[in-house]
Amino acid sequence: MKRSVRLAISVVTGIAAAVVALAYASSVRQEAQAAQQEALARYGGELVAVCVASRNIEPGDMIDEGNVVVEEWVTSLLPPEAMTSLGDVAGRVATSHIPERAVLSPVYFETQSGSLEIPADKVAVCVASDPQHAVGGSLARGDTVDVYVSDAEIADRLLSARVLDTSALAQGGGDLSWVTLAVDPERVSEVLAAMSAGQITLVAPGRDGGVSDDAADEDDSAATDAGDTERASGGDAVSEASSDQTDEDAHREESRDGGSVGSSEDEGASVEEKRGDA
Repeated sequence: MKRSVRLAISVVTGIAAAVVALAYASSVRQEAQAAQQEALARYGGELVAVCVASRNIEPGDMIDEGNVVVEEWVTSLLPPEAMTSLGDVAGRVATSHIPERAVLSPVYFETQSGSLEIPADKVAVCVASDPQHAVGGSLARGDTVDVYVSDAEIADRLLSARVLDTSALAQGGGDLSWVTLAVDPERVSEVLAAMSAGQITLVAPGRDGGVSDDAADEDDSAATDAGDTERASGGDAVSEASSDQTDEDAHREESRDGGSVGSSEDEGASVEEKRGDA
């Protein structure tokens, strides 16, 4: 076959391929337009260009042209605050999973604060736990719990604490594995020692059934004051009894002295009378 014939066949083949490609592209475009028209007829509204995930985007992935495209969507089907410009989202980092074909919105880029709200006079301490030792894992932030440590058959109450966070709350679900508590600074060493010595159990007291650390301290203080008062009263009673005994001894001594003097005077009077008779 001559070279010119082969060249002509190649040109014709190339043109045919181009025509087929254009026809396919036109068909795809027509299908897309038909789908848009169908959506408009079904849902109503106008079309607007928005940013759509072209694949699954995981937390930590940076947004760029490789995972986001701009497409036209019916406004009535868009989520609130849908992002419309690729330039506005390029370079941002996803903080949650973005499914493929999802319209991008600010909710996928929200940052959640990981800081704990620790009371001014408390410190945060994290203890390992599980649902069986933490009220079935139903703890909520702000709950008050009694902390017990158990070893063999002995269980002792350590203190009362406030729940700051739990693994289930921080991760949005799942089994409980740790609990962060707000405790007094001077009690942290007790909690850490208890964690090493035995099993920590968190107990949720009733509305009036729990005894706070402050109440326990007040009870101890009241008991101490009562003991001091009782001892002071006892001391006063002893002092008073001793004083009474001293007064009684002095009175007896005085009586003896008075009796002796009276006897001497009587003897002197008898002698004088005898002398007079003589």
